[in-house]
Amino acid sequence: MSGCIQKATLYVAAFAMLGTAGYAQSSGKRSAPRVPNRIDKAQQPVFYMGKVVLDTGIAPPTPVPIIRTCNGVSRRETLSAVDGSFSFMLGVDRYNEVIPDATSDTQGFTTDSQVSRSTMIATGQLNPQSPMSDCEVRAELPGYSSSYIRLDPTMANSSIGVIMLHSRFKKAEGMVTVASLEVPQKARKDYEKGSEALEKGNLEEAEKSLRKAIDEYPKFAEAWTRMGDLEQHRKNTDGAMKNYQEAINADPNLPVPYLRMAYLHAVVRNWEDTQKLTERLIMLDPTDFPIAYYYNAVAEFNLKRLGKAESSALRAESMDRQHMEPRIELLLASIYTAKESYSTAAEHYRAYLKIVPNGPLTDRVKTDLAQVEQMAKSQAPPAPAQANR
Repeated sequence: MSGCIQKATLYVAAFAMLGTAGYAQSSGKRSAPRVPNRIDKAQQPVFYMGKVVLDTGIAPPTPVPIIRTCNGVSRRETLSAVDGSFSFMLGVDRYNEVIPDATSDTQGFTTDSQVSRSTMIATGQLNPQSPMSDCEVRAELPGYSSSYIRLDPTMANSSIGVIMLHSRFKKAEGMVTVASLEVPQKARKDYEKGSEALEKGNLEEAEKSLRKAIDEYPKFAEAWTRMGDLEQHRKNTDGAMKNYQEAINADPNLPVPYLRMAYLHAVVRNWEDTQKLTERLIMLDPTDFPIAYYYNAVAEFNLKRLGKAESSALRAESMDRQHMEPRIELLLASIYTAKESYSTAAEHYRAYLKIVPNGPLTDRVKTDLAQVEQMAKSQAPPAPAQANR
């Protein structure tokens, strides 16, 4: 059991180590016709890089999927790194790697391996004069809406800019809980001014306005939450936790500070508090924060409560229909290994490798897959002996 805990900790507890731009997704067999060798120089691979930040100015609390959409066809290009940065490559070489045959799987979320050649022509990916045509890039994070960046050939091999994730609670916070309805108008204006300054990276102005809002209304939970975000921006974890706790004290029914606190506790492997915070968040809002089930499952697993860990992880997996959080599969593999259900563990390792065929954990996952497959064979009943003829 202890070895499985260590393995899961490697996979799912060290969040800061897992945010990487190398999680490009690809699936399907590669037996279909390839692109002809006659390649125009304009068709050479091009690189795009950028950054995604929350509307508070800080990086997202977990790796964020970067989605490219061309003429209504969407695919996940990569995940953001710890600091919110990301990069991905497009071009003929990549196209050669992802043309599917008729046996390719479909999972409800389009990948390059599921896009026909005619679709790629329509989206501009095979147009010698335009590596990307009618395409835009966004990010995805539960509870947030994303800004869009339009791609054009002039952006190739350079930064495309910043994708901003705007909290849906910025406007909804005034309606979600009864307590927030009591906020005075002046305090609300100072809060909005402070939030705007925080988004622009003006921390001094943001702190000044947010403190005025809190002085005017000490139970202003949203303002305390923004103060926590500000301290996170300063990398002051203790200060951020203190402010998030003030938000929870002011309004126990506001979901966002529970998620922020749970993440911070998970980073330092404080599993008891991670479990309690995510459990409360799930009670408050069981549908809008799928990542809460994942954090909850990680905590329960490290607390050696396998049944509860399995339940939360399976719920997270069922809600993650577009495979935005591949680490769920690794967590489930670790859970089933600990339960000595090696065949089931192997299935989840394979599911992860299908989602992330080439990533920073791929070699380790392949090694662990081979081990559990061997253990599964040792569990299999011996084949019946054939009668002598």
